[in-house]
Amino acid sequence: MILKKLLLLFLLLVTSLNAQSNDKVTLYLDWLNQFQFAGYYIAKEKGYYKAIGIDINIKEFDIDTNILKNVMENTATFGVGKSSLIIDKFNGNDLILLSSIYQASPLVLISLKDSNINNPKDLINKNVMITDDAISSASINSMIISQGVKLNDITIQKHSFNINDLINKKTDAMACFLSNEPYFLEKNNIQYNILNPHNYNFDFYEGILYTSQKELLTNPTRVQNFNNASLKGWRYAFNNVEETAKLIYEKYNTQNKSLDSLIYEGFALRKLSGIDEGKLGKIDSQTIDEIKRFNSFLGLNKQNTTFDTNSIILDKMNILLSEEDSKYLENNNFTLYVEDNRIPFSFKLTNQLKGIEIDFWNLISQKLSKPLNIEETINNQIFTIFSNSIKAKFIYSFEKKNTPGYLLTDPVAQVPIAVVTKNDKNFITNLSTLRNIKIGVINNLEIISTLQKEYPKINFIGIDSIDIALMKLQRNEIFALIDNMYTISHKINKNNLNNIKINTLLNHKLNLYLQSEEKNRLFINILNSAINRFSQDDKNNILNNYQFIFYPKTIDIYFIAKIIIPFILLLIIFIYFNFKLKKEIEKRKEIEKQLSELANKDGLTNIYNRRRIEELCELELIRNKRYKTDLSIIFFDINDFKDINDNLGHHLGDEVLIKIAGVINKNIRNSDFIGRWGGDEFLLILPQTTLTQTKNIVYNLEKLLSEIDFTNSIKVTCSFGIANYEEGDTLDSLLKKADESMYTQKANHKKFKN
Repeated sequence: MILKKLLLLFLLLVTSLNAQSNDKVTLYLDWLNQFQFAGYYIAKEKGYYKAIGIDINIKEFDIDTNILKNVMENTATFGVGKSSLIIDKFNGNDLILLSSIYQASPLVLISLKDSNINNPKDLINKNVMITDDAISSASINSMIISQGVKLNDITIQKHSFNINDLINKKTDAMACFLSNEPYFLEKNNIQYNILNPHNYNFDFYEGILYTSQKELLTNPTRVQNFNNASLKGWRYAFNNVEETAKLIYEKYNTQNKSLDSLIYEGFALRKLSGIDEGKLGKIDSQTIDEIKRFNSFLGLNKQNTTFDTNSIILDKMNILLSEEDSKYLENNNFTLYVEDNRIPFSFKLTNQLKGIEIDFWNLISQKLSKPLNIEETINNQIFTIFSNSIKAKFIYSFEKKNTPGYLLTDPVAQVPIAVVTKNDKNFITNLSTLRNIKIGVINNLEIISTLQKEYPKINFIGIDSIDIALMKLQRNEIFALIDNMYTISHKINKNNLNNIKINTLLNHKLNLYLQSEEKNRLFINILNSAINRFSQDDKNNILNNYQFIFYPKTIDIYFIAKIIIPFILLLIIFIYFNFKLKKEIEKRKEIEKQLSELANKDGLTNIYNRRRIEELCELELIRNKRYKTDLSIIFFDINDFKDINDNLGHHLGDEVLIKIAGVINKNIRNSDFIGRWGGDEFLLILPQTTLTQTKNIVYNLEKLLSEIDFTNSIKVTCSFGIANYEEGDTLDSLLKKADESMYTQKANHKKFKN
């Protein structure tokens, strides 16, 4: 009885100590519990966080809690935010973006159908329920302001998170998720409108996992591991939507959602995550730059500050070392011991050390930004050139086995284990089909006992060296031989063993580890940090170099003099004439290009002339009729251009034409075309562009043109006319619509001017 109590106390103590060893971490969500955060619940419930030593506390959104402040002050470790985090960075918050779960924002504005809120302009003088970070998010903000609506024109209400407030008309519009409220409204047959930033070409990140720079510098490994475990949870959640929805329904259902609504939400969010395109968690610097530009353009960068985009994005392939690790690297030297005759792993070729071991060691050096030494052992003797250095060597093993007093890293790479036979043997689909034969296995693989259990009807024989094994194979003393693929490839290649082939590969792999003394545990941890940042391309680039090694042969000087030198002379002559011909062709092409430009380009503005832009418009009309896509044009001219020419001179008029054409040409898509129609008139062709999108483009062009600096600080504006292709339109009818639209705007300009 006493023994049982002691055992129970011991188990409780072990459990308590184990719990204490886990880091306590807090994650703040930016909304209430729902499928929107499923990956974090899964990572917790499946033990992904626990496996990396993290005890996670997930806190759902509380309107009175400032998540960003808590993360910056390290009251919280991690947070989930929106694209408004870029504004927070502009405002001086030292944050780091880890992963974006949604590649397009699910955040939209929803109103009832009878409210007649059909576009952002209809929000003027209306009540909108929205959180502070949502109104600051790039997608919502850009959609509203791009349509000429100021935030001051809207009455912002504190969000109640209750869709009934919209139904009961306590508000006119509400910030919602595409994956949530539409399900409820549809199920209750309530008609609604959605203002979706996506429809206005504003697609920005959402559901961004972030932390502080301080946390990253203090606990770099924890940050990397937490991010990886979270993404693992998300992959599981999106690949098992119904199971995950059931978990949320049973354990995290603070909103009392139905199971069906959670499943609906899961599949809706899966589409926005980009998981099927391999984009889950991706944060691209170009998208962040775009968000930065929009925020600055919309006047949200009130501090008028800037920052390096790469400084805010977690570099998943970069090694982040703690201050202790960095000092350890700085204050010590490190040496790899290699043998010079273990082709292809370490060997000398033309008096230089080469091989898989050397290349991986150099890659680690590159990842750590630390020079690492290499010392050669001869006949297993160590000469300790770097006597004050911390030592390491490569170990090859089928499975990880620690030697007393030594530690191994994580696997640096894996090498296939091959089965070799003579050419007359049939292809082996599975070793289990073989009976009563002898197969030689190189002893240092340490895999015989495993193979014997898997294939008890085969007689596996241990052999000390590959050379002895190949000799036995040639004499038919063994049916086949097993060793790592790279050593076997080298032997077959070097010795011209044309009657031997690699027959098949085992499912098992030979692991490459680095080994160092147990007292160097910190060094092993640092090595693991580097190894875990190897990309698959890093590994493949090294291993592929050593599948076949070519050896230098004796050079026959007489053969070179008699055969090779005349051949080289002929080759030089051929190259010379080929070079001259190539130059002539290039010169002719350049002349043809110049002639084409003279024929198609306007001499002053260097954009298309009227003839060419008219041809391009006809071609787009033909293509549009065939493929039934959208096509829009913008016809515009410069307001009061005659006054500029008459009062300020033609040289200034030319400057205005050149600068306006240049700015617009620089800021349109590659698929768009701009040409000078004549005088101060221009035509812009926009394939695959709707009327709404064209209006947005005009708005942006007006903004760009207002920022041009002209001589004498004159202010220049343009009148824009737009037209969208309708069935039956010809070039003339399309131009007529655009021309009428332009003159309507020009009349308004003159009326305003007077």
